[in-house]
Amino acid sequence: MAKPKTTIDEHGQVRDRRGEWRSGRPVYLEPLLDDPTNVKKIVKWLTGFPGFFFPWFALYMIVIGASFVWFTPAMERMQTFELGWMLEILLRNLVILWIWNGAFHLWFYSYKMQGRLKKYNANWQAENNSIFLFDNQVYDNVFWAHSGLLIWTAYECGLWWGYANGWLPYLDPLEHPVIFCLMMMAVPFWRNFHFYWIHRLIHWKPLYDHVHYLHHKNVNVGPWSGMAMHPVEHLLYFSCMLVHVIVPSHPLHMLFNGFQTGLGPAVSHSGFDEIVFGDEAALRNDRYMHYLHHRYHNVNYGESNVPLDKWFGSLHDGSPEADAHFRRVHSERVKAGTA
Repeated sequence: MAKPKTTIDEHGQVRDRRGEWRSGRPVYLEPLLDDPTNVKKIVKWLTGFPGFFFPWFALYMIVIGASFVWFTPAMERMQTFELGWMLEILLRNLVILWIWNGAFHLWFYSYKMQGRLKKYNANWQAENNSIFLFDNQVYDNVFWAHSGLLIWTAYECGLWWGYANGWLPYLDPLEHPVIFCLMMMAVPFWRNFHFYWIHRLIHWKPLYDHVHYLHHKNVNVGPWSGMAMHPVEHLLYFSCMLVHVIVPSHPLHMLFNGFQTGLGPAVSHSGFDEIVFGDEAALRNDRYMHYLHHRYHNVNYGESNVPLDKWFGSLHDGSPEADAHFRRVHSERVKAGTA
């Protein structure tokens, strides 16, 4: 007997024969660069909830503000390249990573606070699967995430050393408050521009086969999957922080760059379309774009605020038409021997 094309799960959601659920909404592209003449749409995106500032930008500002004021060594100490203050920054980043990623994991996967409601893939993360370290996807992901923690912290410490000794171009927020704020708003766009090109690079077959394959073992992603990368990929991924070596900036810009790069993957790899609070309230996550990358591999290399995938023809918007198009593209690559 043929397996039915669709099923209805316990939440009344329609799932295909692979157990996949889709919201029916196309992939969301943020309008500033995708639709720059639509002023109404841009204003709604800037002021809305969820939008550019709320909730994620605001949460990052709280995290970096608290880290800068209370959990960063004095600048005078960082003039000298010493292990003591570096270990303090490592401990701070470790605690924040575990609180942030742990909160998402506990909500969605440990306590299953919303069950499979709005979950793209019907399955939970793998256990007793030998493709993962310790035969467990979560343990594997947590292990590799700490490679990223070390490399993120190494970049940050090197940049703090440079700021403390006056070697890096510095932007004074008191002298240039408007530019300071605009630079803070520009950080997510720079990070995603950088991520697109690095991501395309590591999909080059030699790098994919020896480096990026480790991340793509995670087809059914979870919060810890985002930072589960090979150390070489971590080196490339966090190299977005090196922009502060040449662009005048303040340490808060550098912290935002590092924290968003280190913590953002837990959001984009949650595996859920919404965070649902009870029967009424829900927070749209809009990370379907990156879920589709893990589903199909050769689409959606970037993220939603810099629409490079749309401009270069690699955008999968989640529609059946896009499915058919990219299946055709893949078949052509297989025939040509370039897949």
